[in-house]
Amino acid sequence: MNSKGIFIILCLAIIVSFQSVAKTKTKKAVKTGITLLEAWSQKTVPGIPRVPPRTNYHFIAIWEGANYPETIFWRGENGWENCNIAKAHKIIYKAPEKGKKQEYNTEIVTADKIHRGDTLQLVSIPGGKFPVPAEIPADAKNTLFYKTGGSGWLSCPVKAIEKKQDIIMQ
Repeated sequence: MNSKGIFIILCLAIIVSFQSVAKTKTKKAVKTGITLLEAWSQKTVPGIPRVPPRTNYHFIAIWEGANYPETIFWRGENGWENCNIAKAHKIIYKAPEKGKKQEYNTEIVTADKIHRGDTLQLVSIPGGKFPVPAEIPADAKNTLFYKTGGSGWLSCPVKAIEKKQDIIMQ
């Protein structure tokens, strides 16, 4: 074999070894967040005069993080709102009505009781006094922000929010 052939084989060996090293150093993506299933808003109009109506945002999501969520906030058009977190369980109907949306029973739990794969119902609480952290972009709207053990702020944008019929109290 001449020196040109040895040089080509040596170059190929170096290229193959670099590719194998590059493949072993890449980390697999770790899911640390939520997968959104449903989102809706619903306005409650109180029966007391001069009390303004309030709009709550509801989200059904599957928790995918290895650590439980420490806190979850909704950043909508009306500002920065804390979210109540509850486990959600589907209601199974033997003969579902045509056009009826999926319904859920909820169970209030502490955050440390939430595990990967749990279905959660998140409900925004209007009127909180929580300041928006500096890490959150000022132009971020219609997004859920959350923290897990030791993480920074993570986000889940909400693309579509269904508007449900208003609740009018008397």
